[in-house]
Amino acid sequence: MPLDPHLLQLYLVAATVLVLAPGPDSLLVLARGLTEGRRAGLVATAGITAGNVVQAVLAAAGVSALIAASPTLFDLLRYAGAAYLAWIGGKALWSVAVAHRQGAAPVDPPPPASARRVFANALLTNLLNPKIILFYLAFVPQFVAPERGMVGVQIFLLGLILGGMGCVYLAGVAVLSAGAARRVLTSRALRTALDGVAGVLFLGFALRLLLTERRFA
Repeated sequence: MPLDPHLLQLYLVAATVLVLAPGPDSLLVLARGLTEGRRAGLVATAGITAGNVVQAVLAAAGVSALIAASPTLFDLLRYAGAAYLAWIGGKALWSVAVAHRQGAAPVDPPPPASARRVFANALLTNLLNPKIILFYLAFVPQFVAPERGMVGVQIFLLGLILGGMGCVYLAGVAVLSAGAARRVLTSRALRTALDGVAGVLFLGFALRLLLTERRFA
């Protein structure tokens, strides 16, 4: 086993705390589960998990380090990620504005997005977040045992473990949130409130991402 058992135990504890911390990924799955049901929430979970696997591969191959070391590449990714999160937030707030203009008119559940679109949306939310790159460079190496060799493999395995834990947690969020989906879909007030909260939070995540610095050592 390339991983150090003692370091792995510490990593599992720290990773659990990180997985449970709220962020764009968990908010996206929650929103999909509430507004479109269990299937959409699980598809979003799959997209985010795929993104985590890609991030682990890039970190193990050293690509993440190259991006973080290049001010231009890092800023491009940071701006793209912030713009994407802001677009999601702005779209949600626009839905709130439209709902207010329509007043108390009956509301029909919106047509669900295709599985491909939900998956791609979740994948991009993960891949365009340079904070994940910084996480792999600043956090994961603390639990790598160089004396065991195969450092790249260790980083990849630790990344897979984190991605697997995140997948289980997000799948739980998707399933539990889907129980309230019917009420959200049929209640204009609830859906408007959810869109408003999600819009503000995503704009906040976008702003925080813009303020992210390249320091990772």
